[in-house]
Amino acid sequence: MKRFATLLLVLSLILMLGGVSFPVLAADEDWNAITDAAKNEGLLIVYNPSSRMGEAAEGFTAKYGIEVQWAKMNDVEVSDRVVREHEAKARGADVIVTEDAAILMAQLLPQGYVVNYIPSTHKDIIPVEYQDPLIYQFQPRIIGYNTEAYDESPIESLWDLTTPEWRGKVLMRDPQFTSTNLAWFAEIVEAADEMEAAYEKRFGEPITLTTPNAGWEFIKRLANNKPIMFKSDTDVAEAVGARGQADPPVGLYVLSKHRDIPAKNLALEACYGLEPYMGYLYPAYVAITANAASPNAAKLFVRYLLEEGVRAWTKDLGNFATDPRIPTHPDDPLGGTEAWAKVTMPLNAQTTVKHYGELFDFWMKHAK
Repeated sequence: MKRFATLLLVLSLILMLGGVSFPVLAADEDWNAITDAAKNEGLLIVYNPSSRMGEAAEGFTAKYGIEVQWAKMNDVEVSDRVVREHEAKARGADVIVTEDAAILMAQLLPQGYVVNYIPSTHKDIIPVEYQDPLIYQFQPRIIGYNTEAYDESPIESLWDLTTPEWRGKVLMRDPQFTSTNLAWFAEIVEAADEMEAAYEKRFGEPITLTTPNAGWEFIKRLANNKPIMFKSDTDVAEAVGARGQADPPVGLYVLSKHRDIPAKNLALEACYGLEPYMGYLYPAYVAITANAASPNAAKLFVRYLLEEGVRAWTKDLGNFATDPRIPTHPDDPLGGTEAWAKVTMPLNAQTTVKHYGELFDFWMKHAK
Protein backbone atom coordinates (compact mmCIF):
# COMPACT_ATOMS: atom_id res chain seq x y z
CA MET A 1 0.00 0.00 0.00
CA LYS A 2 2.90 2.36 0.70
CA ARG A 3 4.16 1.81 -2.85
CA PHE A 4 0.70 2.54 -4.30
CA ALA A 5 0.31 5.67 -2.17
CA THR A 6 3.66 6.94 -3.46
CA LEU A 7 2.56 6.28 -7.03
CA LEU A 8 -0.67 8.24 -6.46
CA LEU A 9 1.32 11.19 -5.07
CA VAL A 10 3.54 11.33 -8.13
CA LEU A 11 0.51 10.98 -10.42
CA SER A 12 -1.05 13.98 -8.67
CA LEU A 13 2.10 16.03 -9.14
CA ILE A 14 2.19 15.18 -12.85
CA LEU A 15 -1.38 16.37 -13.23
CA MET A 16 -0.64 19.59 -11.33
CA LEU A 17 2.24 20.24 -13.72
CA GLY A 18 0.00 19.66 -16.72
CA GLY A 19 1.80 16.48 -17.80
CA VAL A 20 5.48 15.72 -18.18
CA SER A 21 7.51 15.22 -21.34
CA PHE A 22 10.54 12.99 -21.05
CA PRO A 23 13.62 13.80 -23.11
CA VAL A 24 14.16 11.52 -26.07
CA LEU A 25 17.78 10.59 -26.57
CA ALA A 26 18.01 10.68 -30.34
CA ALA A 27 20.94 12.15 -32.25
CA ASP A 28 23.29 11.15 -35.03
CA GLU A 29 25.00 8.02 -33.77
CA ASP A 30 27.93 5.92 -34.97
CA TRP A 31 26.35 2.49 -35.18
CA ASN A 32 29.58 0.74 -36.04
CA ALA A 33 31.09 2.06 -32.81
CA ILE A 34 27.94 1.21 -30.83
CA THR A 35 27.93 -2.34 -32.21
CA ASP A 36 31.62 -2.88 -31.40
CA ALA A 37 31.14 -1.54 -27.88
CA ALA A 38 28.01 -3.68 -27.42
CA LYS A 39 29.94 -6.83 -28.33
CA ASN A 40 32.64 -5.92 -25.81
CA GLU A 41 30.01 -5.51 -23.06
CA GLY A 42 29.10 -9.13 -23.62
CA LEU A 43 25.77 -9.58 -21.83
CA LEU A 44 22.33 -7.96 -22.14
CA ILE A 45 19.54 -8.42 -19.58
CA VAL A 46 15.89 -7.75 -20.47
CA TYR A 47 12.76 -7.71 -18.27
CA ASN A 48 9.40 -7.90 -20.02
CA PRO A 49 5.85 -9.36 -19.75
CA SER A 50 5.86 -11.57 -22.86
CA SER A 51 7.27 -15.03 -23.56
CA ARG A 52 7.83 -13.97 -27.16
CA MET A 53 10.84 -11.99 -26.00
CA GLY A 54 12.69 -15.30 -26.10
CA GLU A 55 12.45 -15.43 -29.87
CA ALA A 56 13.51 -11.80 -30.21
CA ALA A 57 16.47 -12.45 -27.89
CA GLU A 58 17.56 -15.47 -29.93
CA GLY A 59 17.45 -13.43 -33.12
CA PHE A 60 19.54 -10.67 -31.56
CA THR A 61 22.15 -13.16 -30.35
CA ALA A 62 22.28 -14.84 -33.76
CA LYS A 63 22.83 -11.51 -35.49
CA TYR A 64 25.31 -9.88 -33.12
CA GLY A 65 26.78 -12.69 -31.03
CA ILE A 66 25.69 -10.96 -27.81
CA GLU A 67 24.24 -13.15 -25.05
CA VAL A 68 20.76 -12.12 -23.87
CA GLN A 69 19.29 -13.13 -20.54
CA TRP A 70 15.60 -12.32 -20.39
CA ALA A 71 12.94 -12.76 -17.75
CA LYS A 72 9.16 -12.74 -18.08
CA MET A 73 7.37 -10.84 -15.33
CA ASN A 74 4.32 -8.63 -14.99
CA ASP A 75 4.52 -4.83 -15.02
CA VAL A 76 4.52 -4.45 -11.24
CA GLU A 77 7.34 -7.00 -10.93
CA VAL A 78 9.33 -5.20 -13.65
CA SER A 79 9.10 -1.84 -11.90
CA ASP A 80 9.80 -3.29 -8.45
CA ARG A 81 12.90 -5.12 -9.69
CA VAL A 82 14.22 -2.06 -11.53
CA VAL A 83 13.74 0.20 -8.51
CA ARG A 84 15.35 -2.23 -6.06
CA GLU A 85 18.32 -2.96 -8.31
CA HIS A 86 18.87 0.72 -9.07
CA GLU A 87 18.86 1.71 -5.40
CA ALA A 88 21.12 -1.21 -4.45
CA LYS A 89 23.45 -0.43 -7.38
CA ALA A 90 23.09 -4.11 -8.32
CA ARG A 91 23.48 -5.65 -11.77
CA GLY A 92 20.02 -5.89 -13.27
CA ALA A 93 18.11 -5.18 -16.44
CA ASP A 94 19.56 -3.11 -19.24
CA VAL A 95 16.26 -2.93 -21.15
CA ILE A 96 12.68 -3.15 -19.93
CA VAL A 97 9.37 -3.57 -21.71
CA THR A 98 6.19 -2.52 -19.90
CA GLU A 99 2.54 -2.03 -20.74
CA ASP A 100 1.88 0.11 -17.65
CA ALA A 101 1.87 3.77 -18.68
CA ALA A 102 1.11 5.00 -15.17
CA ILE A 103 4.11 3.31 -13.54
CA LEU A 104 6.38 4.29 -16.42
CA MET A 105 5.34 7.95 -16.46
CA ALA A 106 4.78 8.45 -12.74
CA GLN A 107 7.72 6.53 -11.36
CA LEU A 108 10.31 4.99 -13.62
CA LEU A 109 10.93 7.91 -15.99
CA PRO A 110 10.51 10.99 -13.74
CA GLN A 111 12.45 9.43 -10.87
CA GLY A 112 15.34 8.51 -13.14
CA TYR A 113 15.16 4.74 -13.01
CA VAL A 114 14.88 4.39 -16.80
CA VAL A 115 15.64 6.56 -19.82
CA ASN A 116 13.52 7.07 -22.92
CA TYR A 117 15.67 6.30 -25.95
CA ILE A 118 14.98 6.59 -29.69
CA PRO A 119 17.68 5.18 -31.98
CA SER A 120 18.83 7.74 -34.53
CA THR A 121 17.87 5.25 -37.25
CA HIS A 122 14.23 5.51 -36.22
CA LYS A 123 13.63 9.08 -35.12
CA ASP A 124 12.19 9.90 -38.54
CA ILE A 125 10.43 6.54 -38.99
CA ILE A 126 8.48 5.93 -35.80
CA PRO A 127 5.53 8.36 -35.69
CA VAL A 128 6.23 11.23 -33.30
CA GLU A 129 3.21 10.41 -31.14
CA TYR A 130 4.77 7.01 -30.36
CA GLN A 131 8.18 8.34 -29.30
CA ASP A 132 7.65 9.91 -25.89
CA PRO A 133 7.70 7.43 -24.26
CA LEU A 134 8.76 4.99 -26.98
CA ILE A 135 6.17 2.44 -28.13
CA TYR A 136 7.32 -0.50 -30.22
CA GLN A 137 4.00 -2.28 -30.78
CA PHE A 138 0.22 -2.24 -30.19
CA GLN A 139 -2.23 -5.04 -29.40
CA PRO A 140 -6.04 -5.04 -29.32
CA ARG A 141 -7.75 -6.59 -26.31
CA ILE A 142 -11.24 -7.44 -27.50
CA ILE A 143 -14.48 -8.99 -26.25
CA GLY A 144 -15.14 -12.41 -27.74
CA TYR A 145 -17.84 -15.07 -27.66
CA ASN A 146 -18.37 -18.79 -28.22
CA THR A 147 -19.34 -19.56 -31.83
CA GLU A 148 -20.59 -23.07 -31.03
CA ALA A 149 -23.33 -21.67 -28.81
CA TYR A 150 -24.04 -18.48 -30.79
CA ASP A 151 -24.30 -17.90 -34.54
CA GLU A 152 -23.48 -14.22 -33.97
CA SER A 153 -22.36 -12.02 -31.12
CA PRO A 154 -24.77 -12.46 -28.20
CA ILE A 155 -24.18 -8.90 -27.08
CA GLU A 156 -24.57 -5.69 -29.07
CA SER A 157 -23.41 -3.10 -26.55
CA LEU A 158 -20.86 -2.85 -23.76
CA TRP A 159 -23.83 -2.12 -21.52
CA ASP A 160 -25.06 -5.70 -22.03
CA LEU A 161 -22.16 -6.76 -19.79
CA THR A 162 -23.89 -5.00 -16.88
CA THR A 163 -27.28 -6.75 -17.26
CA PRO A 164 -28.64 -9.66 -15.19
CA GLU A 165 -28.37 -11.97 -18.22
CA TRP A 166 -24.57 -11.69 -18.08
CA ARG A 167 -24.13 -11.63 -14.31
CA GLY A 168 -21.16 -13.85 -13.47
CA LYS A 169 -20.60 -14.57 -17.17
CA VAL A 170 -18.07 -11.90 -18.12
CA LEU A 171 -14.45 -13.07 -17.97
CA MET A 172 -11.43 -10.78 -17.81
CA ARG A 173 -7.99 -10.36 -16.33
CA ASP A 174 -8.07 -8.85 -12.85
CA PRO A 175 -7.64 -5.04 -13.07
CA GLN A 176 -5.72 -5.18 -9.79
CA PHE A 177 -2.86 -6.84 -11.66
CA THR A 178 -3.57 -5.85 -15.27
CA SER A 179 -2.88 -2.15 -15.51
CA THR A 180 -4.16 -1.90 -19.08
CA ASN A 181 -7.67 -2.83 -17.89
CA LEU A 182 -7.56 0.12 -15.49
CA ALA A 183 -6.29 2.26 -18.37
CA TRP A 184 -9.29 1.08 -20.42
CA PHE A 185 -11.60 2.17 -17.62
CA ALA A 186 -9.91 5.58 -17.74
CA GLU A 187 -10.79 5.87 -21.43
CA ILE A 188 -14.38 4.87 -20.65
CA VAL A 189 -14.59 7.66 -18.06
CA GLU A 190 -13.28 10.15 -20.62
CA ALA A 191 -15.82 8.85 -23.18
CA ALA A 192 -18.77 9.44 -20.85
CA ASP A 193 -20.89 11.13 -23.51
CA GLU A 194 -20.45 8.19 -25.89
CA MET A 195 -21.26 5.75 -23.11
CA GLU A 196 -24.40 7.70 -22.25
CA ALA A 197 -25.55 7.73 -25.88
CA ALA A 198 -24.80 4.00 -26.21
CA TYR A 199 -26.92 3.27 -23.14
CA GLU A 200 -29.91 5.17 -24.48
CA LYS A 201 -29.55 3.51 -27.89
CA ARG A 202 -29.42 0.06 -26.33
CA PHE A 203 -32.24 0.41 -23.79
CA GLY A 204 -34.39 3.16 -25.30
CA GLU A 205 -34.29 5.47 -22.32
CA PRO A 206 -31.85 7.90 -20.67
CA ILE A 207 -29.49 6.48 -18.08
CA THR A 208 -30.11 7.10 -14.39
CA LEU A 209 -26.78 7.94 -12.79
CA THR A 210 -25.53 7.08 -9.32
CA THR A 211 -22.01 8.25 -10.20
CA PRO A 212 -20.55 11.44 -11.77
CA ASN A 213 -21.06 10.29 -15.38
CA ALA A 214 -21.96 7.35 -17.60
CA GLY A 215 -18.36 6.16 -17.75
CA TRP A 216 -18.12 5.77 -14.00
CA GLU A 217 -21.61 4.25 -14.02
CA PHE A 218 -20.57 1.55 -16.48
CA ILE A 219 -17.54 0.61 -14.39
CA LYS A 220 -19.63 0.45 -11.22
CA ARG A 221 -22.32 -1.70 -12.83
CA LEU A 222 -19.76 -4.00 -14.42
CA ALA A 223 -18.00 -4.49 -11.08
CA ASN A 224 -21.34 -5.15 -9.36
CA ASN A 225 -22.27 -7.74 -11.99
CA LYS A 226 -19.73 -10.24 -10.63
CA PRO A 227 -17.28 -10.60 -13.53
CA ILE A 228 -14.95 -13.57 -13.20
CA MET A 229 -11.26 -12.72 -12.85
CA PHE A 230 -8.45 -14.66 -14.53
CA LYS A 231 -4.67 -14.38 -14.45
CA SER A 232 -4.03 -14.57 -18.19
CA ASP A 233 -5.55 -13.87 -21.59
CA THR A 234 -4.93 -17.50 -22.51
CA ASP A 235 -7.15 -18.66 -19.66
CA VAL A 236 -9.91 -16.21 -20.62
CA ALA A 237 -9.87 -17.16 -24.31
CA GLU A 238 -9.91 -20.89 -23.56
CA ALA A 239 -12.75 -20.56 -21.05
CA VAL A 240 -14.86 -18.59 -23.52
CA GLY A 241 -14.06 -20.73 -26.56
CA ALA A 242 -14.19 -24.21 -25.00
CA ARG A 243 -16.61 -26.48 -26.84
CA GLY A 244 -19.56 -28.26 -25.25
CA GLN A 245 -20.85 -25.34 -23.17
CA ALA A 246 -24.61 -24.84 -23.01
CA ASP A 247 -24.41 -21.30 -21.66
CA PRO A 248 -20.88 -19.98 -22.26
CA PRO A 249 -19.54 -16.64 -21.04
CA VAL A 250 -18.08 -13.77 -23.02
CA GLY A 251 -14.61 -12.50 -22.25
CA LEU A 252 -12.02 -9.77 -22.69
CA TYR A 253 -8.71 -11.07 -24.07
CA VAL A 254 -6.01 -10.15 -26.57
CA LEU A 255 -6.88 -10.74 -30.22
CA SER A 256 -3.63 -12.68 -30.71
CA LYS A 257 -5.20 -15.60 -28.83
CA HIS A 258 -7.16 -16.33 -31.99
CA ARG A 259 -3.98 -17.90 -33.34
CA ASP A 260 -4.70 -20.81 -30.95
CA ILE A 261 -8.16 -21.55 -32.37
CA PRO A 262 -7.10 -24.40 -34.71
CA ALA A 263 -4.57 -26.02 -32.38
CA LYS A 264 -6.87 -25.94 -29.34
CA ASN A 265 -10.12 -26.50 -31.26
CA LEU A 266 -11.70 -23.37 -29.82
CA ALA A 267 -15.07 -21.99 -30.85
CA LEU A 268 -14.08 -18.35 -30.60
CA GLU A 269 -14.81 -15.08 -32.37
CA ALA A 270 -14.62 -11.35 -31.67
CA CYS A 271 -17.79 -9.35 -31.01
CA TYR A 272 -17.52 -7.22 -34.14
CA GLY A 273 -19.97 -4.33 -34.24
CA LEU A 274 -20.12 -3.96 -30.46
CA GLU A 275 -21.08 -0.42 -29.46
CA PRO A 276 -19.59 1.98 -28.74
CA TYR A 277 -16.33 -0.07 -28.88
CA MET A 278 -15.39 -3.76 -28.86
CA GLY A 279 -12.40 -3.39 -26.54
CA TYR A 280 -9.22 -1.36 -26.44
CA LEU A 281 -5.88 -0.94 -28.21
CA TYR A 282 -2.88 -0.82 -25.91
CA PRO A 283 0.82 -0.06 -26.38
CA ALA A 284 3.98 -1.82 -25.25
CA TYR A 285 6.75 0.59 -24.19
CA VAL A 286 10.48 -0.05 -24.25
CA ALA A 287 13.13 1.85 -22.27
CA ILE A 288 16.76 1.57 -21.14
CA THR A 289 17.59 1.47 -17.44
CA ALA A 290 19.50 4.47 -16.17
CA ASN A 291 22.27 2.34 -14.67
CA ALA A 292 22.48 -0.20 -17.49
CA ALA A 293 25.68 -2.22 -17.26
CA SER A 294 25.55 -2.73 -21.04
CA PRO A 295 24.31 0.62 -22.39
CA ASN A 296 25.54 0.07 -25.94
CA ALA A 297 24.01 -3.40 -26.15
CA ALA A 298 20.82 -1.85 -24.79
CA LYS A 299 20.79 0.77 -27.57
CA LEU A 300 21.47 -1.88 -30.18
CA PHE A 301 18.69 -4.06 -28.80
CA VAL A 302 16.11 -1.26 -28.85
CA ARG A 303 16.97 -0.65 -32.50
CA TYR A 304 16.76 -4.38 -33.23
CA LEU A 305 13.42 -4.69 -31.42
CA LEU A 306 11.91 -1.86 -33.49
CA GLU A 307 12.98 -3.16 -36.89
CA GLU A 308 13.37 -6.93 -36.53
CA GLY A 309 12.67 -8.28 -33.05
CA VAL A 310 9.06 -7.10 -33.07
CA ARG A 311 8.40 -9.65 -35.81
CA ALA A 312 8.35 -12.29 -33.04
CA TRP A 313 4.95 -10.75 -32.28
CA THR A 314 3.75 -9.46 -35.65
CA LYS A 315 4.23 -12.83 -37.36
CA ASP A 316 0.93 -13.74 -35.68
CA LEU A 317 -2.47 -12.09 -35.83
CA GLY A 318 -3.18 -9.28 -33.39
CA ASN A 319 0.16 -7.48 -33.04
CA PHE A 320 1.07 -4.25 -34.82
CA ALA A 321 4.53 -2.69 -35.03
CA THR A 322 4.97 1.08 -34.76
CA ASP A 323 7.57 0.88 -37.54
CA PRO A 324 5.30 1.43 -40.58
CA ARG A 325 7.64 -0.62 -42.77
CA ILE A 326 6.60 -3.82 -40.99
CA PRO A 327 3.41 -5.12 -42.60
CA THR A 328 0.20 -6.14 -40.88
CA HIS A 329 -0.46 -9.87 -40.64
CA PRO A 330 -2.23 -11.03 -43.82
CA ASP A 331 -5.05 -12.69 -41.85
CA ASP A 332 -5.91 -9.55 -39.91
CA PRO A 333 -9.67 -9.07 -40.33
CA LEU A 334 -9.58 -5.27 -40.27
CA GLY A 335 -6.23 -4.18 -41.63
CA GLY A 336 -3.89 -2.75 -39.02
CA THR A 337 -3.54 -0.27 -36.17
CA GLU A 338 -5.57 2.53 -37.73
CA ALA A 339 -8.48 0.23 -38.49
CA TRP A 340 -8.48 -1.26 -35.00
CA ALA A 341 -8.30 2.22 -33.47
CA LYS A 342 -11.72 2.93 -34.99
CA VAL A 343 -13.48 -0.01 -33.33
CA THR A 344 -11.54 -0.14 -30.06
CA MET A 345 -10.48 2.55 -27.59
CA PRO A 346 -6.78 3.46 -28.04
CA LEU A 347 -5.17 3.93 -24.63
CA ASN A 348 -3.70 7.35 -23.99
CA ALA A 349 -0.96 7.64 -21.38
CA GLN A 350 -2.11 11.02 -20.08
CA THR A 351 -5.67 9.74 -19.66
CA THR A 352 -4.33 6.76 -17.74
CA VAL A 353 -2.32 9.00 -15.43
CA LYS A 354 -5.32 11.28 -14.89
CA HIS A 355 -7.66 8.59 -13.55
CA TYR A 356 -5.47 5.65 -12.54
CA GLY A 357 -5.43 6.05 -8.77
CA GLU A 358 -9.10 6.88 -8.36
CA LEU A 359 -10.12 4.01 -10.62
CA PHE A 360 -8.12 1.47 -8.65
CA ASP A 361 -9.94 2.37 -5.44
CA PHE A 362 -13.31 2.63 -7.23
CA TRP A 363 -13.00 -0.82 -8.77
CA MET A 364 -11.90 -2.43 -5.53
CA LYS A 365 -14.85 -0.87 -3.71
CA HIS A 366 -17.50 -2.05 -6.15
CA ALA A 367 -16.04 -5.42 -7.15
CA LYS A 368 -16.47 -6.83 -3.66
